[in-house]
Parts: sequence; structure tokens; C-alpha cells
Amino acid sequence: EYADAEIRDGHFDFLAMGRKLIADPHLPRKLAEGRIDEIRPCIYCYTCVSAIYIRESSRCAVNPECGFEYTREGVPRPTTRKRVAVVGGGPGGMEAARRLASDGHEVVLIEKSDRLGGTLRFAALAYDANERLLDWLRAQVEALEIEVRLGTVATPELLASLAPNDVVVATGALRSLPLIPGADLPHVLSGGDMRDMMFGESSEALEQKTSLLTRIATRAGAATGLTANLEFVRKATHAWMPLGKNVVIVGGELVGLELAEFLSERERNVSVVDEVPRFGAGITLVRRLRVLAELREHGLGLHPGSKGIRIEAGRVSFTDNGGNARSVAADHVIVAKGTTGDSSQAEVFRRAGLRVHEVGDGTGVGYIEGAMRDAMEAVDAINAG
Repeated sequence: EYADAEIRDGHFDFLAMGRKLIADPHLPRKLAEGRIDEIRPCIYCYTCVSAIYIRESSRCAVNPECGFEYTREGVPRPTTRKRVAVVGGGPGGMEAARRLASDGHEVVLIEKSDRLGGTLRFAALAYDANERLLDWLRAQVEALEIEVRLGTVATPELLASLAPNDVVVATGALRSLPLIPGADLPHVLSGGDMRDMMFGESSEALEQKTSLLTRIATRAGAATGLTANLEFVRKATHAWMPLGKNVVIVGGELVGLELAEFLSERERNVSVVDEVPRFGAGITLVRRLRVLAELREHGLGLHPGSKGIRIEAGRVSFTDNGGNARSVAADHVIVAKGTTGDSSQAEVFRRAGLRVHEVGDGTGVGYIEGAMRDAMEAVDAINAG
């Protein structure tokens, strides 16, 4: 749309696209046919560009076929229509459902919450380029013949009643607070607590850590549907957030750094502390360099290689990578680490005699790129057998 306007106004005559064509090679044809909403979006994660720097074949987080098109020629196409249940409505589950329905299978997508998106919703809030992928996946699911069951817990009994040929499990990772002294203090939030608070969802842990005013405000937002609108939440949190001025994030991986950027933009004094020697695990090389540079420019305290981290009332203490005792002020502490793969639900379904394929963070944290790739491979396996 921007390019069209610039060409129309005579500012330039020709535009060449790079990364957007990697994300969706069919973009020109879809534009020509007026199918703009069907274009798979680039999310500016720099996966493709970063591959150049580390001398790997080019790849794309949202298009797992990128760089491997020649290997796709022999992938078998389905000869029979199968009934497939997909458990989990995050990016891996939606992508699997989309591919299955596009291949002609009968698909039931089961999600325990009241809307699709999973952790991609929170990722889209912190980094708004991710919202393009969220919107595209939702639109694809809605446009295809996919039966979606929201607010539904998948049990072996429910799946047995559906009589599926295959089950795709995309229920995500296990998120638990690591063993950090002081992690049980009332001003300490997990990443899950932050997600629930931003979207007006309740939990027993969050009930004990937030004020009555915060609970009323967030519940009102959820009840009116306002917190389902990510753009509204982004704008509203610039005016009000139930967090103190000084925030310490324990965790220097992708989630922690994106959250640090999000909070810094909302005028919080943010420090990031972690034992890992280098920040940015899970972020591609080029984007990691950019994010870390921007965080430093904004004056955030970045403390990799910290030892003996302990949370206390009003502060977080640690020994820095130079061996010096340090402490930083903390009105709130957010623990953004401790995420691990979780195959427990998949194993329950296997023991019930179901043919199970796991995708996404449940198999090990692979973020968006891992979820999209796993979904493609799971559908290939279903089509083959």
C-alpha cells in the first residue's frame, strides 16, 4: 500500500521486494488477483538475512519451504481424505490445520482458551510485526473448512469420540518459575502472569499479586473485548500499566528482551539480569545485534553472566560478570525464563492408542520458525501414511 501511494505520487517508478517474496513467493500474483489478505506476511525477524552471516542456506521463519523447494518435489500428496484433530490453537496448530485443510483433509481444531493465537498473541503485543502472522493464520483458518472448537479441553475421551485418523498436538511448552531465591515474593511475576494481566485473564497466582483496581480494570477490558484488540492494548499500556517504575527482568532470551523493549517504550526503568554469558538466545543474529544495540541506546541495564541472583523486597541482587556485588531497584520483577518442552499431553494421547504428531514448543522451544517447520513436517507425515 505504501509503495502504491509513492508510485502514484511520482516519488519513484519501480519497487523491488526482497524478504516479502521469501515469505510468500506468490505475492505478486496475489496482488494482481486482488487477494491481498492471503499474502503470507514477512515478520521482520531477519531469519533469512542472518543465515547469510553464518553461511547457512537461506531460510524463512514463516515459510519453511524456503531454501528447500527442491526437496519438496518428492513429498507425497494425499491420496485419501483423513479426519485429523489438531489440539492447540497457537501458530503450530493453526499452521498444521491450514495445511491439512488445504490438502483436502477433514480438520477439527481444538483450543482450550476462548480465542486462537496461543503465545503468538503475547509475542504480537511485544513485537507488533508478529501480529501480521497472527492475523494471517486466523484468516486462513476462518476461510478454510476447519471446525474450530474454542473453550474446549482435549481429552482422550473427546478425541475418541471424534474418531480421528491422526492427532496433531501443538499445546506449547511448560512454563514454570525457576528456583531463584525470592521468586515467591508478591512483586514477582512470571511471563504467564504478564500475559494474563495484559489480556485480562485470571489465574490464582495473579489474583494474589495484583490489586483490586488492576483486577477490575483488566477484567472490564476482557469483558468488553478491548483486550482482544492488540493495538488498543499497546496504546492503553502507554497510559497505564499496573507495574512500578523500576522493573527487573530475569531472563535474557527472546521473550525477556522483547519484554524489556516493550516496557522501556512505556517509560519503565528496565534492567535485564541472567546467568547466561550472552543475551539473545532464540533471536536470529542480525535482529539480536539490533535489539541489543537499541536496548543499550535506551539506557537499559543489561547484566549477562550474573551469578547468585536473588530477589529481595525492592531490589534484585547478584554478582556481575566481573565478580562485583551488585543490586538494582525493583518495584516489580518478571521472570522470563524456565520454559521447557512438554510432551506429557501427547503421551497421554499415545497411551490411548491415538496416532500422534507433535509440533511447536512442546517438542523443545523453537519459537515461530520451529512451529511452522514442525507443522509442515507433521502434515507431510500424515499425507505419507
